Amino acid sequence: MRYIISLIIAISLLIAPAYSADGFLSSRVKDISDRNYEKAVIELIDSAKESIVISMYSINIASGKRNPITLLLNDLLEARRRGVKVELYLNTDFRDIDENKNLLIVNPAIKGLEKAGCIIHLIPSNKMLHDKLVIVDKRYIAEGSTNWSISAFRRNFESSTLIDSSDLADIKLKRLKRILTLSKPKQKHATRPFYLEKLPKRLNIANELIINKKYFPQMVTRQDKRAFNLYLLLLAHSQLTKKNEFFLSLEDMGLSLGLPSSSTNTALRRQVIRSLKNLKSRYNLIDVEFFYGKNAIVIMSNLRSSSLRGSSEGATEAIISPNNKAPQSFTIPSDSIINDKDLTLRSKFLLLIKAYLKAEGGAEGDVAISIKALSERFGIDESVLRKARKDLGE
Repeated sequence: MRYIISLIIAISLLIAPAYSADGFLSSRVKDISDRNYEKAVIELIDSAKESIVISMYSINIASGKRNPITLLLNDLLEARRRGVKVELYLNTDFRDIDENKNLLIVNPAIKGLEKAGCIIHLIPSNKMLHDKLVIVDKRYIAEGSTNWSISAFRRNFESSTLIDSSDLADIKLKRLKRILTLSKPKQKHATRPFYLEKLPKRLNIANELIINKKYFPQMVTRQDKRAFNLYLLLLAHSQLTKKNEFFLSLEDMGLSLGLPSSSTNTALRRQVIRSLKNLKSRYNLIDVEFFYGKNAIVIMSNLRSSSLRGSSEGATEAIISPNNKAPQSFTIPSDSIINDKDLTLRSKFLLLIKAYLKAEGGAEGDVAISIKALSERFGIDESVLRKARKDLGE
């Protein structure tokens, strides 16, 4: 028995990310500063089996077939011919914009990479990408001060490190995807209630949200209507797009929450940011990252009783637990819980209770259950439930 327990612990340690309590990662590292960098990167590219990702401030493509930068780009072409996925994130914001930008975009070497099937991301010139980063096979990371230029390879003192860490590579790759999302050219459009314009027909609600006092019951008790409504809209958008992590327009969300259309964009953003922070720190329902106070990326937290992924469009079935004995979640029409502006917070919660009890297989609504029993079960004061019933005309 002891042997089995020890084996289980050993396996869990092997498959778990190597994070320490303070967020540091375990990895192997090697110094590749100065003249060692070029050789190390060539070896990485030549040995790549699945993917090469490069995020670079400056690729200075000088003339001459035998210069080191041209040779590196040729190595990328050879990797692509081997079936390796090659992806480049390239800066276009330089002090000498005309010269470098033209070199980068119209140079035959870059065009050749693109023609060969390499994916080229040109970061718009209103944003500066200052990376000197190479990631190979989602594991090996070469990072430091070294740009891809003859001066960096031949003359400069440049500090660089080779890191062997799949966990760190994953973090850095996700960061690049976020940079790409945030760097997309802004489309000019009037602020509108975008998140109300298309909703899933039915909203899938995890049981945990209403039976755990730290979630919806706490919002009702605190009368935190804005956080409640915001979370429902985030949940609806997540289920509609089938994404647990997504970009959020703060201004559009402000109008979707019913804030006055006469509000300034700054006022709309401020109110949404405040509620997003509450959902993160007070209720632990999301993670959120803000960018310049104008936009955000939201990550929906998974509750232990249900993944928050929505069911198919128009579906009415609840998600069933692994033991097939009880549903982990229930559904409710989106219109009845989101679009009805006349509903109070407490009446919305009572509607959720009704839908939950119906999914549980009990009575339709809560007619057969006393106010006292509902209060004890869902952690809401009896007077609040009585008022909710009155709001609904019961």
